[in-house]
Amino acid sequence: MGPARYDFSGFKTFLTHHYYEGAVSFLPATDTLGTPRDKTRCRAGYVIVYTYNLLCKYEVGWGVVRGKFLAINAASMSCACPRSPKGLSPAAHLADGTTDLILVRKCSRFNFLRHLLRHTSKDDQFDMTFVEVHRVRRFRFTPRHCQNDSELDLRENGKQLFSQICRDHPACSCSPTYSSWNCDGEILPHAAIEVGVHCQLIKLFARGIEEQLLFEDLANPPCTL
Repeated sequence: MGPARYDFSGFKTFLTHHYYEGAVSFLPATDTLGTPRDKTRCRAGYVIVYTYNLLCKYEVGWGVVRGKFLAINAASMSCACPRSPKGLSPAAHLADGTTDLILVRKCSRFNFLRHLLRHTSKDDQFDMTFVEVHRVRRFRFTPRHCQNDSELDLRENGKQLFSQICRDHPACSCSPTYSSWNCDGEILPHAAIEVGVHCQLIKLFARGIEEQLLFEDLANPPCTL
């Protein structure tokens, strides 16, 4: 199918996409400057990026968000691409020891499509009632089947109730299906994960989001005698 296979695969995934139920715990990065929704972009020579990690303080407690999610994304950089010119998180910064945690709660497919289409425009993709974003240093995801019974919401419909009975009594030959994570194309089979950010461990050589004029000047330096 050539390049069209990406569109086909994305459309198929969108139609068959299910929600994930569980708890997201995160350690807020309250000691940094800026937020995931500000207009500051991470550019070459951006001095503030390299001063963040001098202010590390971890006194703030963990936050917890429970519910059903259509997407749980973490971006340590803007992740811009031709299909998303601004990126998954436009204001994410490199080398500051944080990641932007994006939670998309369960909603209609129409609203989820609206959120996805926001990535192709200049509109704020986080400006939706079912979307929240946090700048964090660490986060954990605990799926529903790993939580204690006291944390489970037992107010379910009949189908979900019987599914729970099948999970608790595997003798009925019903095999439960669990989800997996996609880490930049690599599949992680374990649903319960913990993610931490370690700043400035590697050197990154890449072209940034500088204005096109900058590259034109570098390609055509002024003549000197």
